[in-house]
Amino acid sequence: MSLEESYKALGLKPGASLQEAKRSYYEWLKFFHPDRHQASPGLLQKATEETKKLNLAYEHICKVLGGGRRAFSNEPSRAKPPRPKATGKAPIEGEPYVVPACGMKLTWLASGRFLMGSPVGEAGRSDDEGPQTEVTISRGFWLGMFPVAQEEWSAIAEEVGVLKAQPSFFRGDRLPVEQVSWNDCQEWLEALTTTEAAQKRLPVGFTYRLPTEAEWEFACRAGATGRFHFGDSDGALSDHAWHAANSRNQSQPVGQKKANSWGLHDMHGQVWEWCLDRYGPLRGGSVFDPAGPAFGLNRVMRGGSWGVSAARCRCAYRVWNEPRYRDYTVGFRVALAPDF
Repeated sequence: MSLEESYKALGLKPGASLQEAKRSYYEWLKFFHPDRHQASPGLLQKATEETKKLNLAYEHICKVLGGGRRAFSNEPSRAKPPRPKATGKAPIEGEPYVVPACGMKLTWLASGRFLMGSPVGEAGRSDDEGPQTEVTISRGFWLGMFPVAQEEWSAIAEEVGVLKAQPSFFRGDRLPVEQVSWNDCQEWLEALTTTEAAQKRLPVGFTYRLPTEAEWEFACRAGATGRFHFGDSDGALSDHAWHAANSRNQSQPVGQKKANSWGLHDMHGQVWEWCLDRYGPLRGGSVFDPAGPAFGLNRVMRGGSWGVSAARCRCAYRVWNEPRYRDYTVGFRVALAPDF
């Protein structure tokens, strides 16, 4: 793409400044954002294609006018914060854990029971959030305190050698990794499991994997029964989440917002989080350790993102996409949990 074509893609006249290009880029980005077009596959495909063109155009203008400056950096400090000290030992059930291979913090969640989905009449409710289902999580598991950060992703991806060490659209060590597909996550998690097993740090019967949809909602609610883990009001969401009203149109460093009562951050907003399950209807009644339908193509994503409204960040809100889907609003969170 030439410089002239890049200006045209952003709706600018040749010679516009870098600041004008940035402003135009973000305006167009909001218009074509894929989250606005989930209900229409045709529009979603067009929005995705247009977003790619915008990315290429803005990247090219930044390289030419910015002297090679990266277009999508959040300009972090040169000094990296020290990684949490890792124990080098296997995790102990009931205790928090720091994964030695990448410095990721995990929180232990005890087994329990909760009501999955939302009641008829909940504000913002979608039909696929019911019937409400009583779910028993029969075994405790560890879950990432935050969505996977870019420095954690890179630590494992560089060892694998086939995954991109830096796939993200927005750049920063403590920003959540994004633009990773469900398939990418499987490859990364398999590599992490292999690394930890080789060092004899993997509990018997456990593996690093995506949480099931039920495990994810169980963790998000943290015992709560409302629209959000802190209650029902949209007004308090900005204290707990990065969403469309406060994100400045991009992801933010993990862990800056208030945690839920189990110590988990960014369960609402920030990035959509892949779940292990295929998408399907809730069963109703009472179930133990559900893991979704046995057949189907699309995989579940939960939590909302920096680009969506409060209603789409609710505990029970569900979306899905193909396992190869990548987007700068989509990341994941790690579970160290019983293998299926």
